Amino acid sequence: MPPLGSVQDLPTPALVADVDAMERNLATMSAALPGDRLRPHVKAHKCTALARRQAELGHGGFTCATVREVEGMVAAGLGQDLLLANEVVDATRLGVLDARITVAVDSEATIEAAARAGIQEALIDVNVGLPRCGCAPDEAGRLADSARRRGLTVRGVMGYEGHLMMVEDRTAQKAETDKSMALLLAAHADVGGDVISAGGTGTYDLNEAATEIQAGSYAFMD
Repeated sequence: MPPLGSVQDLPTPALVADVDAMERNLATMSAALPGDRLRPHVKAHKCTALARRQAELGHGGFTCATVREVEGMVAAGLGQDLLLANEVVDATRLGVLDARITVAVDSEATIEAAARAGIQEALIDVNVGLPRCGCAPDEAGRLADSARRRGLTVRGVMGYEGHLMMVEDRTAQKAETDKSMALLLAAHADVGGDVISAGGTGTYDLNEAATEIQAGSYAFMD
């Protein structure tokens, strides 16, 4: 294949990134949320080379959206602390991986799936306003007890205020984020554990409750 002269010569589909902007974004987020304060979400880029760059900046844990993403991260040697943030009712493929894997659970069925697969650790996923998944806040403690009875270590809670990511009024966004996190903190009081996982690129600088922020799309923003 002859050398490519310009972006227009690339066969599609192709990812084209402004590396300077990307590096600036990575540095900005790392300064705001150093080390374990950020658990980058790989669903936004699905690129283990970029995840490795994020790890080089000090972020040892990652968030994944699918079992396949978890498998890809483990294959790339990035399995030190992976969170599957979506519930699954068949975790068999996760149980055979040589990695530290935590799964989100929000029901007896997802707890059973994790235990059956030999998963060791879980977070209780709490609905904090985005009606997609997650248990009611007042159900979190009961589910944590159930998970522990099934042999899981419950590391804490997670919740996603995704319905607030695009709110343009920052004062309103902050107020609503605080309301969502109040629900998560109430659940955490019943669940226990060291982890309160939440947030995203749209609220990373407003979420003061989470111990770790699951931002991901920041890497390729302009």
